[in-house]
Amino acid sequence: MTAMREITVGVVAPAYVNVPLWVAQERGFLEARGLRATEQILGSTHGVTKALRDGAVDVALTAPEGSIADAAAGGPLRVVAGLIDRPPLSMIALARHRTFDDLRGGRIGTSSMTEGTRHVAERMLAAHGLRYPADYDFALEGSHVERWKALQAGMIDAALQMIPYDDIATDAGFTNLGPAGGEFSFNAACVRLPAEQAVLTPFLAALLEASRWFRDHIEESAALAAARTSIEPRYALAACQKLAADGVIPPDLRAAPGALAAAVGALRSSGLIPPEAPDPTAVAVDYSFLA
Repeated sequence: MTAMREITVGVVAPAYVNVPLWVAQERGFLEARGLRATEQILGSTHGVTKALRDGAVDVALTAPEGSIADAAAGGPLRVVAGLIDRPPLSMIALARHRTFDDLRGGRIGTSSMTEGTRHVAERMLAAHGLRYPADYDFALEGSHVERWKALQAGMIDAALQMIPYDDIATDAGFTNLGPAGGEFSFNAACVRLPAEQAVLTPFLAALLEASRWFRDHIEESAALAAARTSIEPRYALAACQKLAADGVIPPDLRAAPGALAAAVGALRSSGLIPPEAPDPTAVAVDYSFLA
């Protein structure tokens, strides 16, 4: 019997954007390629990027901004696949806040000050006339699970909440100010070079097979996800239906150019890439590991 190659996959939380990974694990798509993937939950996008940089995980499924900024600065991190092009997030606020303007002077929960939800939230709030830091503060709360706890405790005024926590919060009486619209590369597979092609290419092939199976088996995937997360099946199904919507998961695991451009634009606007620096995409994104 052929020995399984063990790999460690860094993730922020048991989030529904990683349903294709769960499918790949449960349906045997990884095992068929001689791989066994163990998730390491690190609690924040910054924590996942640091673990990847430090060699503590083999692959990171996380916001790509940290890897893009690292590559732009001459570092070894790369984006090797796009996983989410349209963030399945909604801005959830305390019940007393009925409009975006009610968030003026408030605290917005985020998982990082440099990646992921911070940039999506900043773009969303700016579209409604609120500018950081003049009009609100960010509060570093961690993953969507931790942000939900902070909302329930009244420690923050609002936060972007991932599926299915958007529906859970709405049913609990919180205000749903609406979904995060538009393209934004929100979740990606990232590695530290040099990466082992003989491991990474079959891992990404398993993810691609799983993402295609997911689209054709949403109810089965939802049951799997509900069991993984101890979430009510009805919420898991609604979450998987949103995840399967057109434009959310890139069909070939290559992020849409507009989604990557939005992430790069966010890095520039927050000063993490010099505004005058050339587009780092050619350096930071390496699809050569995709079969």
